[in-house]
Amino acid sequence: MQDPRSLKALAHPLRLELLELLRFEGPSTASALARRVGESSGATSYHLRQLARHGYIEEDERPAHGRERWWRYRERMVSVRDPGAPSEAAAALELVGREARALGRFLADREQVEAWDSAFLRSRALRLSPAGLSELERGIAALIDQLPTADAPDAPEDAVPVRFLALGFPQTTED
Repeated sequence: MQDPRSLKALAHPLRLELLELLRFEGPSTASALARRVGESSGATSYHLRQLARHGYIEEDERPAHGRERWWRYRERMVSVRDPGAPSEAAAALELVGREARALGRFLADREQVEAWDSAFLRSRALRLSPAGLSELERGIAALIDQLPTADAPDAPEDAVPVRFLALGFPQTTED
């Protein structure tokens, strides 16, 4: 089970931006990431260490020069089962919001939409028990665990990073 504080670690916008860069652009150093996001390398290093402390990233194996450290994204499940404090729930909302904004950017790019006719958005209303929803989650995880991650060296030559987001939660009534 995930420590609820690890979700709170994602509440900082810079951490989420660094995580996205490592996730989709591959390993990097704090200095290179600092230049990319317009922050100091000290601030970037601090936030990278916080992400590593909570298991979202890890040191990369490539040789370092001097004091530089290479960091890479670490695939892990993020759970909203027990978000705990409001700041942790806000972090979960920010994660979903980032995915929604990425989808919006994709849909706004007509050429990209036409080139990627395999892209999909599927929504379905289901009637499940908590056990049934857990079973669905395990099935989806088993399927995607077989696929290459964004940084997989053995991915097909025409492969690019693709976002995959699966949500399952009970419908609530609006006030």
